[in-house]
Amino acid sequence: MDGPDSVGESFDAIVLAGGGARRLGGVDKPGLEVGGVSMLDRVLAACAGAASTAVVGPPRAVHRPVVFTREDPPGGGPVPALAAGMEIGSSEVVAVFAADLPFLDAAAVELLHRSLTADAVVFTDARGKDQPLAAVYRRRPLAAALAALPEQSGARLFSILDTLTVTRLPDSRGVTADCDTWDALDTARALLATGPAAPTKMDAMDDKKLLADWCAAAAAELGLAGHELTIADREAILALAGVAAHSVVRPAAPLTTFLAGYAVGLRSSADGGRGALDGPIAKLSALAQAWQAADGGADGTGSAAEAPTGGSAADAVAGAGAASGSNPGAGRSAPTTGVTNDGSGGASDNGSDNDSAGGDSLDGPAGSGGR
Repeated sequence: MDGPDSVGESFDAIVLAGGGARRLGGVDKPGLEVGGVSMLDRVLAACAGAASTAVVGPPRAVHRPVVFTREDPPGGGPVPALAAGMEIGSSEVVAVFAADLPFLDAAAVELLHRSLTADAVVFTDARGKDQPLAAVYRRRPLAAALAALPEQSGARLFSILDTLTVTRLPDSRGVTADCDTWDALDTARALLATGPAAPTKMDAMDDKKLLADWCAAAAAELGLAGHELTIADREAILALAGVAAHSVVRPAAPLTTFLAGYAVGLRSSADGGRGALDGPIAKLSALAQAWQAADGGADGTGSAAEAPTGGSAADAVAGAGAASGSNPGAGRSAPTTGVTNDGSGGASDNGSDNDSAGGDSLDGPAGSGGR
């Protein structure tokens, strides 16, 4: 789905990776492995399409070319960290992520990039809360918002969003689920475990290829050759179906996706529907979530078990984090991953953690966490 202003534009990536991880006992959280890969490397892999990548935090061993930088002052929180990352690269589009998002993937980054039609586009979590460290921004409005702050140290990330025009995308796949506790980390590791059981012949079928082939054949049958759905298109439509099934009722899924396509058809989009899909999908996703909130939930037929896999992962990780309380993993020690840790467990905290006593603050001043 191509936003009209973002088609073909390069983007820079900024990854905030310098928090203190106090709820994990001060370990180097971005260096912790999930599925045999550090969380930082997972985020960097998701941003592989970036023209440049800045990692704000202590230098570590990583598997992709990046520029390491630090916030000023050290420990000043996520806003100074974001400002430091903005000094790297020159693309007009900037993708910003926390370093502890093990479920983030390239499809999610592409979806954000293609959906950028305003100053910023952010994922919202299951509670409808904005995730400013899982977002894509236009550089000039973001730079202006940072410059307008009377003081960056300890400033709130949401104070920046308040000055921008923002598009919101529901994160129905769970790519913004982070790991702030040992229980949440253990859950993520179980969900992304390496060494799966040997697949059967049927299991070995490439479902993604089969789905892509079917969509191409269906498009040709309908005379839509040359307007096939992209990977991001399919992800967005499937995510919309998941939100409708989970938030309303299962039969709402096919009807809701049909209505999105019907709206595009009536508007006769000249670009094959990609840009035109953004509006209907965002509006219908928000409506479905609001419907659930107003109705107190579905009638039981759209259960969490039928939500997209990523959403279930997010629920599991979030649940593990809530159940663990404030015990920062007593008795555990940092794994020996070969990642350099030159003090990230000390006073330095650029806000890449979500370690505040409140559990989900992105905006704590130095020492209070943030994402």
